[in-house]
Amino acid sequence: MVALALALSILPIVGEEAPSLIVDTDMLTDCDDAGALALLHALADRGEARLLGIVCDGQDTLGKHGAVVSAIDTFYGRGTLPIGVDRRPGGMTPRKHSSYSQAVFAEFPNDGLLDEQRPDALTVYRRLLADAPDRSVTIVGIGFLTNLDSLLRSPGDAIDARDGVALVRAKVRSLVLMGGRHPSGSDHNFTYPGARAAASYVIGHWPDEQAPMVFSGYEIGAHIVTGTAYAQAPPSPMRRCYELAYDSLAKGRPSWDQTAALLAVRGLAHQGVGYWTAAAPGSIAIDDQGGDAWLAAPVRRQSYLVKALDEAALAMVIEELMITPPHAARR
Repeated sequence: MVALALALSILPIVGEEAPSLIVDTDMLTDCDDAGALALLHALADRGEARLLGIVCDGQDTLGKHGAVVSAIDTFYGRGTLPIGVDRRPGGMTPRKHSSYSQAVFAEFPNDGLLDEQRPDALTVYRRLLADAPDRSVTIVGIGFLTNLDSLLRSPGDAIDARDGVALVRAKVRSLVLMGGRHPSGSDHNFTYPGARAAASYVIGHWPDEQAPMVFSGYEIGAHIVTGTAYAQAPPSPMRRCYELAYDSLAKGRPSWDQTAALLAVRGLAHQGVGYWTAAAPGSIAIDDQGGDAWLAAPVRRQSYLVKALDEAALAMVIEELMITPPHAARR
């Protein structure tokens, strides 16, 4: 019954407004983040979702991964969405050289800001949550948990008198994370140096009794390969990301982040087609190296996805959304 209750809590309700999303992404070396953001914009174009803002976790040593987000937002006609960046000090967040931020910054329209000119992700989180109706926000984490760690530890401020945990309890409906390898194993988002402590803290302290936590693990997206359709699509920031990251325009790339994004909007099933099921009741434990294990007890409002639909069929659903032209381009 607990698993069923959790599954129902993350499914969109017929007649309910489209879910309101904050996206937390490491738009750095891999291109599935770009594919996931494209998918969410396409779902927003269809009226299935509402994007509130995007925060970048980790840090681009080139200082331009926020510009990649801006370029994708601008491509879809949403160039005014708030964008925040991770400002944690050295050693408390991963720092990487983006494989595509320099090219996207130079080649596609964006707001022209460097990461150092953008607001702190924590400020963007607190402002968006404070302004949202109660229990209305779904957070989609498709990267490191550093910004969420900062949010949970944050005190009350001029934006909102409540501390981070109280703000989450009041405003967040659910947290969907791409992370872990289930029922046990490890995944880059939790194990990468600079990310382990944040993963352990967030998973241990997230108030899932009010805002259930659902994981799309490494194993879910690993065999759902998408991206090659961009080779026949017009130029776009996403196409450029797939071209530059791991030769993914030719080879395709696993859809780790897209599965979490799709779950956040459509839940476990859509129009009678079951994408996934939810694991049995329990909770996830994180060790000191960021490895994860599913425990039968204690039972918390946590779960992870289990495959239901063939990977090739899910790849078709995801890739079709990824390459759908923005509404502005179809008018």
